[in-house]
Amino acid sequence: MDSYPGDFPFGIMDVVELLHLRIRRRQANSVYVDCPFCGDRRGKMNVNFVKNVWRCNYCDEHGGMLALYARLNNTTTSDAYWEIGEALCNDFHRERPNSGYEMAGNQQAGTGSPVSGTQTDLAGYERRGELKTVQQAERASGQEIHQTLSLLLAMLPLQPAHRNHLHSPKRGLSDEQIDRIGFKSTPPPFLCRSITERLMKQGCKVEGVPGFYLDDSGRWTMNFYRKNAGILIPAVGYDGMIHGLQILLDSPLKQKDDPPDKSGAKYIWFSSSSKNMGVTSGSPVHFIGNPSARVVYVIEGLLKADISHCLTNRTFAAIAGANNTSQLDTLFALLAQNGTEEIIEAHDMDKYSNQMTSNGASKIYLMARKNGMACRRLTWNPNYKGFDDWQLALREKEQREKEVQRMNFKQQYLCGKCDFTYIDGCVELWL
Repeated sequence: MDSYPGDFPFGIMDVVELLHLRIRRRQANSVYVDCPFCGDRRGKMNVNFVKNVWRCNYCDEHGGMLALYARLNNTTTSDAYWEIGEALCNDFHRERPNSGYEMAGNQQAGTGSPVSGTQTDLAGYERRGELKTVQQAERASGQEIHQTLSLLLAMLPLQPAHRNHLHSPKRGLSDEQIDRIGFKSTPPPFLCRSITERLMKQGCKVEGVPGFYLDDSGRWTMNFYRKNAGILIPAVGYDGMIHGLQILLDSPLKQKDDPPDKSGAKYIWFSSSSKNMGVTSGSPVHFIGNPSARVVYVIEGLLKADISHCLTNRTFAAIAGANNTSQLDTLFALLAQNGTEEIIEAHDMDKYSNQMTSNGASKIYLMARKNGMACRRLTWNPNYKGFDDWQLALREKEQREKEVQRMNFKQQYLCGKCDFTYIDGCVELWL
């Protein structure tokens, strides 16, 4: 583990406590807190207390523990070190060490590199019952993850209620499209062990696959519960393999102290990052369509990409959040090599009113230009938030117009589908 010239007498969780950041969720090696930079109150900032780093998944602000304190208090990382130390440590004295902290602090402390004092700090937190580190598995290979998740989906049905939801006007998918994409329903919790055992007997590796973990009895199982029941959405990469699963929840997840009118999380990843020998999902990029397409659309939301592809037959790359763009760089490099000439950013229309969405859209533009491709922003009728909403509305309008054209005058008149000019024309013909 990397270390600074002198061990820090505190860790990033001390900084979180000192800044009074609200902890929303706890994971194996990190916690999620409300972001003090963008003001989001859904616990989008991840604070990794093993690496002493933080990043907001909404606004993409990130850094190390000294940078967190320094930026919120408008000071330098060097002064942040001494201010944190004086606030937390009774025996901390403002004496500059001869080893040259000024250079080490200013050059490294803001980057978030792990420090050698981290484990000691964590031990103190664990004694107070505030944190508990959990051993994580090494991530399986892409081929192993694909094999396991593919066979898992093959074992699961799609419940009628979920199929009806995908059929509904809000989603607009046909049975053929639903089956081709591979949507399935999450299994009931009591089947998780037996399904996992079946996967292992068929030669699938579950260790290191997102969503699988060792339970308290030492048996492999899956991280499905009543609270995360819903529709499984495969995240298929550019290589055609399944790299993860997202869940469209039946009941949005809300924090216990959220106001009644606040909507909860509708989508979560099938992950086991908070479990023993589990692993994070990694938020992979979803790709659907022609890998050699001249034009590729980038959109926020896996299901949104699937629906948009089915409606337009165009190629889409989907990210799970407007600012989760880091993995797009690798994808763009592959697309450019394979003949793609233009990237079209198709984020929701709130990109014109939401600064975070706008920032994410700008990153897409810069990445496309970096990889030698043109990029432009797609806009549409602002009455429809998403590209899929807009396309569904256009399809519904087209279907209504075709139905009217098949009607005779009497049917149109009784249904209120003809205007006065049309009535006048018909009267003139009769006369």
